[in-house]
Amino acid sequence: MFRVVFILLFFFSLDCNSQHDQKLTWSGYLETYYSYDFNKPDDHLRPDFLYNFKRHNEFSVNLALLTASYQDEYIRSTVGLMLGNYAQYNLASEPVWAQMVYEASVGFKLMDKLWLDVGVMPSDIGFESAIGATCWHLSRSLLAENSPYFLTGARLSYEASDKLDLMLWATNGWQNIQREHRVQGLGLSFAVDYAVNEKLNLHYANYLGNQDVNPGGEFRVFNNLFGKYNFGSWGFILGVDAGWETTVFSQVNQWRGITASIRRELNEKWYVAGRAEYYKDRQAVILAEGMKLNGFSANLDYHVSSQGLIRFEVRQFFGEDAYFAIPGASFSKGNTAVTTSFSISF
Repeated sequence: MFRVVFILLFFFSLDCNSQHDQKLTWSGYLETYYSYDFNKPDDHLRPDFLYNFKRHNEFSVNLALLTASYQDEYIRSTVGLMLGNYAQYNLASEPVWAQMVYEASVGFKLMDKLWLDVGVMPSDIGFESAIGATCWHLSRSLLAENSPYFLTGARLSYEASDKLDLMLWATNGWQNIQREHRVQGLGLSFAVDYAVNEKLNLHYANYLGNQDVNPGGEFRVFNNLFGKYNFGSWGFILGVDAGWETTVFSQVNQWRGITASIRRELNEKWYVAGRAEYYKDRQAVILAEGMKLNGFSANLDYHVSSQGLIRFEVRQFFGEDAYFAIPGASFSKGNTAVTTSFSISF
């Protein structure tokens, strides 16, 4: 309760100030949901590799976010504080204070079209964010759930042209706010976003960094590439992840993932979307257990207004082996869930 009161008071004070200074703006996002997992987990938790819409057979809050931003010609800053399942499970290893931080950054304009931002910021990896209303699907893909939603560090961003943006990061590691004691050295990330034309957008991002205390120990190399194509009322996205991690024994572990999405606008209010995905991490680099998964989902969206959204999704996973526990039985190769969400942006 104290946290909620603190957040409300904090942003209320910002709102009051913004009435006198239009350079200061604020926004909010709230997403609630109900999900039912047909495997009926005893602990009410969906599979370990998911971090959003985590609770089974409960009404819950996936993300409640309040953000304040300031920008003028030479400086900019954003503070976003959050609550909900996304914060609880995606930042479970962080200190308590850090689990409330969605974004906290300060930026300076170094020269025309070149900015330096330092702090906690959404990553440039992938095409999905924690803010569900900006994504085509109710749930996040396996690629998004198992790669950095955010990075903590320093970012140089350069608008090379109207079509080309470049980003270079030095980070605390692989999606860490506070660096783990066993990790030494900084991580590096580079991203490039290219708008080929009005219909096609291409994006590449990577990550390189030590994951162990020994300089010659575990070293991670990760690549993400996606293309997004829109024409008329149709849209398509194809995304690919590929990663390698060397160990202290000179073994090279790897993981791969691919997701394909299609969306159709039926009219101004209604959208339908489908997704097929594949993820292979047999050596348990990213996933808690070595897995090879296929997944399919379909969702129906109803835009109550430009700010309100109601969604319904059916999602199915198929494992190469029996990964999914069933109470009172053994394990299943499949997992099916239905979820409905209700969100508002303001």
